[in-house]
Amino acid sequence: MIKVSVDDLKYRSDFCTNYGQYQEGYRIVYFYPNSTYHVGTFSGSIEGFMMDFVEVEPIENDDDIPQFISIEDLLNRYLSDVKEISAVAIYKTDGTLIERLDRNNLNKQYIK
Repeated sequence: MIKVSVDDLKYRSDFCTNYGQYQEGYRIVYFYPNSTYHVGTFSGSIEGFMMDFVEVEPIENDDDIPQFISIEDLLNRYLSDVKEISAVAIYKTDGTLIERLDRNNLNKQYIK
């Protein structure tokens, strides 16, 4: 398994520009078949990642945001939407792996 840099989780933006340190929270990390990764969205809560799956813009009320079901459901949504990734995970910004889901064998790896 590829080791994700804590600095990437704390500082890296989608445009590889350092805009300062992210607060305590969570990051989505995409893993690719060529043994690389990309740090994606930040959220202060795991449920907050559901904002990535809003189908209408602008968001006019909370009903526009899909309901959070589970972390596994959330990771499955990312695997479904981003076809080129081999796995997806949620990390705390301190480097703690929350859960990872691999496309090929759909093995769930997590720390509770």
